[in-house]
Amino acid sequence: MNLTKRIFLCLTLTFFVNGLTAQEDTIVKAVILDSTDTAADKFYNAGVEAFGAKKYEEAISQFSEAIKMNEEFEKAYYNRGLTYYSLDKHTEAISDFDKAISLREDAETYFKRGESKQALNDREGAIADYTKTVELNANHAKAYYNRAFFAFSDKDYEAAIVDYTKAINAKKDFAYAYNDRASAKRQMEDYKGAISDYKKAIMIDNKMAFAHNNLGSAKRKNGDAKGSIMDYSKAISLDSKYFIAYNNRGSAKFDVEDYKGAIADFSKAIEINSKYAYAWNNRAAAKFKLKDYKGTIEDCSKAIAIDPDYAYAYLNRGNAKELLRDDKGACEDWNKAAQLGSEAAKANIGICQ
Repeated sequence: MNLTKRIFLCLTLTFFVNGLTAQEDTIVKAVILDSTDTAADKFYNAGVEAFGAKKYEEAISQFSEAIKMNEEFEKAYYNRGLTYYSLDKHTEAISDFDKAISLREDAETYFKRGESKQALNDREGAIADYTKTVELNANHAKAYYNRAFFAFSDKDYEAAIVDYTKAINAKKDFAYAYNDRASAKRQMEDYKGAISDYKKAIMIDNKMAFAHNNLGSAKRKNGDAKGSIMDYSKAISLDSKYFIAYNNRGSAKFDVEDYKGAIADFSKAIEINSKYAYAWNNRAAAKFKLKDYKGTIEDCSKAIAIDPDYAYAYLNRGNAKELLRDDKGACEDWNKAAQLGSEAAKANIGICQ
């Protein structure tokens, strides 16, 4: 058979888009005992102290006592809600945030309620609360950042970029927002813009392994495979178990025709995570380049065992079988790849008639 061989690598780019940012709990501090209801204040202050010591059940008890004595104690409702939030009891947290908001609208209460709703997969409710948060506080960086998560998830990258930019304007050293804005730009194929933002994220926090990995991926997409290898290596130096970075560095080495180096990196990714189908397929592609067709078939078969719908693995296995003169097996694999949407496989199966 006369056939132009096609080998496909799968590059995995790590985004740090998770919506809920790591942050300090914004508990309202103890009150000065100068009110007419000092008993409620004492319970409230005891709750604040217990919360600070991470004695959450005790904190809930103290805030509840304060509320019994003063049913309009807005800060006690907020802090009890925050304590429930810290225990991942988001339904109870929302109930308390609702009560606090009914007594006084506050940006931070809307924000925390939004995070609890997001934790419960209430997408529309979370977005509404983040929007209300920024209406009350136009400089609430985390609300813009969390709202951007939903736009990114919906592949509305332009809207995501708008909110990430607002988050950055409100908090100039917001490394995660720079990283995620870069990822949105990368999805829009603005690789130069993505590279610039990833670099800004790294300038703020040089220890973010995923940002170095993502910078490498943007560089590779922009045609700088050699430069990307340095960034993937930095990610690996920060996290020796970062199997995605090993896989991606292997892909970049493949691009510069260092197939033995690529195999070493794909093998390391497999060693760390043997269920990572992409690395098995990618190692198969590198073996194919070195004319190790039996090895290609073995690795593609591993990838398929992990992911039975992996079109590229069927395509690559079929290519290797064809070169070993297993025409029937090649056509079977190409037909399966074509069924799974591989255009290259569709072109190949013309010779199987």
